[in-house]
Amino acid sequence: MAHTPRSASSIALLPEEVLLQIFTYLDSEPPSLRNLREEPSIQLFSSEIRPLKHVASVSRQWRRVVLPLLFIYARLRLGALSPPQWLHCRVCGPVALSCRSNGLDLPLPETNVDQYHRDIVEDAMAYFKKEEHESGLQLSGNIMFSWVPQLYHGLSDFLRFANANDLESKIESLIVVTEPTLSSEFDRFPQAETDRGWRYRCSAAFWAHLLSALDPKRIAILAPSMDMACLTNCAIGTRGPRDWAFGDMDFHVLDLRLDAVSICPSPLLGKPVEYSTLDHTPRRFPGIAGTSVLSLRPWTQITINEGSFLAAYSTDELGERGPPSVIFSIKDSLTPRSTYTANVQRLSHTPLPSLRKFSYIAIFPFSRNLDLRDLLPQLEELDLQLAPALSPHGSSILSDPQRRGEADLLDCWTELEAVYEQLAAQLARSRITEKDLPYLKRVVCRDMSYMRRDPLGRDPDNVFTPPFPRVWPLIESGAYVRFMMNANVLPE
Repeated sequence: MAHTPRSASSIALLPEEVLLQIFTYLDSEPPSLRNLREEPSIQLFSSEIRPLKHVASVSRQWRRVVLPLLFIYARLRLGALSPPQWLHCRVCGPVALSCRSNGLDLPLPETNVDQYHRDIVEDAMAYFKKEEHESGLQLSGNIMFSWVPQLYHGLSDFLRFANANDLESKIESLIVVTEPTLSSEFDRFPQAETDRGWRYRCSAAFWAHLLSALDPKRIAILAPSMDMACLTNCAIGTRGPRDWAFGDMDFHVLDLRLDAVSICPSPLLGKPVEYSTLDHTPRRFPGIAGTSVLSLRPWTQITINEGSFLAAYSTDELGERGPPSVIFSIKDSLTPRSTYTANVQRLSHTPLPSLRKFSYIAIFPFSRNLDLRDLLPQLEELDLQLAPALSPHGSSILSDPQRRGEADLLDCWTELEAVYEQLAAQLARSRITEKDLPYLKRVVCRDMSYMRRDPLGRDPDNVFTPPFPRVWPLIESGAYVRFMMNANVLPE
């Protein structure tokens, strides 16, 4: 009796298209989506469940097959430590910087670097020499020359890998994660003349560089609040990263997405970065720079997760302090003030014209920080979660005496209810008329299980003109959907 060789039935003999189809069954929701509503930490987007990574380790063939699937959701981590190869950069490496500082010719020609990288280092060196002469600024460990390689080389290494493996068109979601890099007080309104302004210049170049090579439908940032300000080119208010009133806010999350049905390619795709044209600094406080990542694509959905405000409830300045948050710049920029310079140059931009869904996640935020009247007129959906997530991995902050500190939970719940009462009042003032049909169709309140009464209990329908019996019916736990009506049902 003839025996069939075992190799004849090996999975390795299957066509690669069939292998790929099999591997898709091992795929699961990425941690950047699964954990988005949890309290932010540096490990928020990490996971021990890695079936596709294990598949990629079996053989070269399996790695080649699974790689495009593995990098649909990609992550770029920017760390405080520079890999050894960055030290040999002929533009920003220690030898190159020392030569530039002393007016010497570089020992080797500059190769394999982008022109904008040369430009930004030359500008930074010119600023450094001026400050060195005036205030004794030291080259060693200077903030400008630590931030420049982090953003440039971190991204360049990632893009080279993507190009070598033909992944540029496969990456649909990119997560940028950074650890704390700021150790000193931070100005609430960054100025180009300060060393912190170089972070804003590098950040603007970073996003222009990224979107010249990739066209992700989603970009998310996990970063400390002050690094978030730099990475988004936003002006935010704070007393500095050492402000203990917001000590629980180690990390924030900003999640930007495009509507899948109305996607157009990035206008920067395939174009070189023109460093000299980047509008990297916000013109006002609060505000967003012209080449902020918030402005470079027509984002339709934004999610912000700011973590816990609980430590601030232990202070005597509860009503005076505001968190280091990008939400102020986002809200303010939707209704730009008519502010101009002497040469009639507008001081603000109007980003986010396509924004339709806004989600906000935090643990007991202050009601005065969530005045959403500037957002509501252009939103179709508003999603709020203002208490710890009720999930297996949700925050245990309420049962941790050390983290609760001296906070009075009655104050916390009062603030939470005040947010919803304020929202109900704002919805009630949105009259539905022939000429004023609001975009807003859905409001989701994810704190229903915590509330003793309906968060929108002060019914906004009371101010709507009859015959509208229920304009905002509750269709499921915490979700309110506005009845769709003809625009001519109520004359102006």
